[in-house]
Amino acid sequence: EEKRLSALVWALPMVLNETDAQLALVGRGNQREPLEKLAARIGVAERVRFLGFVPDEKMPQAYAAADVFAMPSVAELQSIATLEAMATGLPVVLADAMALPHLVDENGYLFPPGDVPELARRLITVLKDGDLRERFGKASRELALTHDHQASLARFEQIYDEVTR
Repeated sequence: EEKRLSALVWALPMVLNETDAQLALVGRGNQREPLEKLAARIGVAERVRFLGFVPDEKMPQAYAAADVFAMPSVAELQSIATLEAMATGLPVVLADAMALPHLVDENGYLFPPGDVPELARRLITVLKDGDLRERFGKASRELALTHDHQASLARFEQIYDEVTR
């Protein structure tokens, strides 16, 4: 529920007015049935793919099939999924909530949580502009590299050292 994936389903009809998009959802959360019903009710069921659980070793293929990664969640503390998508070179469209704003620089867009028309506008912008997608994708990869485990641990150690002085 906290991932707010329904926002992506609600945005899809607006996105389809200007692009030939599909929405792929990965995972086996408890919202699949309500999301399937919503997609059917608003007429986009044939454009929504529920991939279910995808093992870690297959996730790069899922990301490679995408043109953009979107995360409408309001509860991300770090968002490993977003970092993984960025590491594969995907542009991002993320809710302006919790840790997500720290993952957007020159690699995508933020949108106000729950603002479905703005989410759709941002997705359309990225999907319709191949040069922008490429530029954002390269920036995503570079930004993701700054979040590697060793760099993060070194930063935590630095913070702890400063606090204990």
